[in-house]
Amino acid sequence: MLRPSFQGGRTLASTAFQYDTDFLARADRYELSPDLPLVSSIQYAPEGQALFGAFADAAPDDWGERIIEAHHASRARRDSSLPRAIGKFDFLIGVADQTRMGALRLQAAEGGDWLSSDAGVANLHDLARILEAAGRYETGEATDEDVAYLNDVATSPGGARPKANVVAPNGRLAIAKLPHSKDGNSDVEGWEALALTLAGNAGLRTPAWSLERVGREKSVLISERFDRAEKNVRVGYISARTALGLGIYDGDRTTYEEFTDTLAELSVNPRVDLHEMFGRVALNVLIRNVDDHWRNHGFLRAGNGWRLAPVFDLNPVPRRRGGAIFARPISREDDPRDRDLRVLLKIADSFQLSQDAAYAVLHRVADAVAGWPRVADDLGIAQAQRDAMADAFDVAQLDYVRALPGGSMPGA
Repeated sequence: MLRPSFQGGRTLASTAFQYDTDFLARADRYELSPDLPLVSSIQYAPEGQALFGAFADAAPDDWGERIIEAHHASRARRDSSLPRAIGKFDFLIGVADQTRMGALRLQAAEGGDWLSSDAGVANLHDLARILEAAGRYETGEATDEDVAYLNDVATSPGGARPKANVVAPNGRLAIAKLPHSKDGNSDVEGWEALALTLAGNAGLRTPAWSLERVGREKSVLISERFDRAEKNVRVGYISARTALGLGIYDGDRTTYEEFTDTLAELSVNPRVDLHEMFGRVALNVLIRNVDDHWRNHGFLRAGNGWRLAPVFDLNPVPRRRGGAIFARPISREDDPRDRDLRVLLKIADSFQLSQDAAYAVLHRVADAVAGWPRVADDLGIAQAQRDAMADAFDVAQLDYVRALPGGSMPGA
């Protein structure tokens, strides 16, 4: 049972949690997150954190919070009995149960419907309506009907960018990642599709996805939810931030080298997952994905433990664009603003890789990244956008890998 404590209205101060005795007696019981050991006593959220990690991961991020808040404000204008403001606990219980991240489901102590019982998901043929409602919301022109519709289908997990929950053609739950009004001429979702293609070509694990064109220069990325198995059976999930025991404002300097210890401890197949992680770090460097913060990595429940979730939220960023950088440093020696594969190679043993095996992974990833122009052509990304994005793909780092032993990548 989860019990919230509030201060100043609906501001969530802390939460307490107690496992049900029936759950503790089950053979398949497991810690919901590392900050919730399997004990029968009441536990309190870590200092400085209002929610335990597992519940924070089941709550919406910026986009979902804003939609839930806007919907509440719309209702409060018509119903004076509702509180004027809501907080983190309201966001947690406001996510549609059907689409909540991971395997957690919430219900009031006295029973009743799962929280929230809102519709939760749309069909792909609703994309035009979703795009119109999201576009009006971003420009401050949304109607109450728009906001209510987005509250039904668009409180997806994760991120600040607009997105919605949809059913893929095969019946699987998916996220539709939408263009943003501030994207300018950049096809952000098209570039994410390119990055996912490069990851797959490098032998890294990716979710199933498809791309829907919106006009001549924009796209919607349809990414199947990896926390749902066949027939949309729920799969437990925690973020790397939760696995590391970090709070919302912690972790800016937690390195990939430090993360390998957590990964090795949690994973039921640590060697495979560590090798996979090494390749992902290399990919992030080579495409300049500077948004690889710890909520953009995660773990899925697998058997009696956890496995590294497929790679997600891959976004190449050209150097000239500027803006915030949330890149993870490779090690304490690394500069996250200018990451270097030489640093990664130095710590290959932390990923349980010999030097020769590390060379092989780097060559495989670099071979894939070097093919980005062909992938951009296959995806129909305009030449002007390719020119603007070109310096995201680190030529100097590619040349460095090309010179390593055991390579087959052709010269530039």
